[in-house]
Amino acid sequence: MKSNRKIIFDIKQKNGKSKVNLNKLLNKWQKKLQMTDWELDLQIVDFKRTDYRQSGDFIANPKKKTASILMTWNPFRGDEEYTLVHELIHVLLYDYDKSCENELIKNKASKAKHDLYLEKLENLAHYLTRILLGRSDR
Repeated sequence: MKSNRKIIFDIKQKNGKSKVNLNKLLNKWQKKLQMTDWELDLQIVDFKRTDYRQSGDFIANPKKKTASILMTWNPFRGDEEYTLVHELIHVLLYDYDKSCENELIKNKASKAKHDLYLEKLENLAHYLTRILLGRSDR
C-alpha cells in the first residue's frame, strides 16, 4: 500500500491517543496476534493523499519480519485501536498480498480486476479486525 506521507515534526500536535498509549496498544496487539518475533514500530504521520482521508498505513518487510505502522496525527474516525489492528492485519497478509499482486501484474490484469482484488483484500482486513475486536459496527 503506497501513500504520500511525511513524518510530523511536532508530536505535541497529535490529537487523540498519545504516542505512549498507542505504543501500549501496539505491544498488546503484537502479543495477541502472535507477532512477538516481529520488530514493529509506530510512526505518527501526516498523510498527504487528496483522493480520500487516510487513517493508517504500513511499511513491511516480511522476510526480515519488520514493519512500521503509520497512523495519522489527526484521527478522524475516533478509533485508533481499530486502525492499529487493521494495519497489523495488513502486515500479516502482506506477503500473500504482494504475491497475488505480482501475479495480477504478470498476467496483465485489467485495472478493474486489480481494483476488485484490492477491494476484497480491504474487506477481509476490515472483517478480521471486527472479529478480533469483537465488533459488528464497521
